[in-house]
Amino acid sequence: MTSLLEHGYMETFLLIFIRVLGMFMMIPFFGNQNVPRRVKVLLSFFIAVIMMQIMPLQAPVTADRPLAYGLAVITEFFIGWLLGFGVYLVYSVLTMAGQFVDVQIGLSMVSVINPLSQMQFTVTGNLYYFVLLFIMIMTRTYYYFLEGLKQSYRLIPLGKVQIGYKLYDSLFIFLRDYFLMALQIALLVFFVMLITNAVLGILARTAPQLNMFVVGFPIKLILGLVTIYITFFVFEGLSDMVIDRGGQLMHDFIRGMSGR
Repeated sequence: MTSLLEHGYMETFLLIFIRVLGMFMMIPFFGNQNVPRRVKVLLSFFIAVIMMQIMPLQAPVTADRPLAYGLAVITEFFIGWLLGFGVYLVYSVLTMAGQFVDVQIGLSMVSVINPLSQMQFTVTGNLYYFVLLFIMIMTRTYYYFLEGLKQSYRLIPLGKVQIGYKLYDSLFIFLRDYFLMALQIALLVFFVMLITNAVLGILARTAPQLNMFVVGFPIKLILGLVTIYITFFVFEGLSDMVIDRGGQLMHDFIRGMSGR
């Protein structure tokens, strides 16, 4: 193992560590506020040690040039942060889908604080998010993102980034598909609520003495909860789609920052 006292080793290790730390500041689960900062730093440290041993990396500048080296540190943090942000964007699709569902079934006024991100989300949005995190942990999907991090060191040299048009293209394409993916996840609930509203509308015309607000709200709520329960039977396929899209967007970001 390379000695920590070798010249240039610490400069290289710090750049590797900063990129890993930048990614863990944003990636789902590890980037949440409830995860202690010491855990993030220690985990980033151990992953950086592993990357240092398995990858032939060398710092472009040394600490003898503080201005250039400081710029390299900022560049590394930006690279890692952007990779984690790409994965976070994809995972937030489920939160958006849950918000669409809650609007349809009448739970949009109920919001709870996500204990991990310390942000307010709707009930179903929180449910989808935590179920996906559970699947990610149980299936060890985080290895997939660590492989993407390893690939970033192959394609993006330390302290150097070349922003290409592919980075903007991949980001704009995903933002275009963001709401479409959320609607696809919530499509079954939309379909059930459409039929329910049509039936309630017919009942309101045939029996005007009925108060459709009083009658319709519990009906929509019960049917919505039953539909959400049914969607969990196909949630494995939905989670695979989200996880694959997260890995693809991470790969596209790496290509976009490598100038290829």
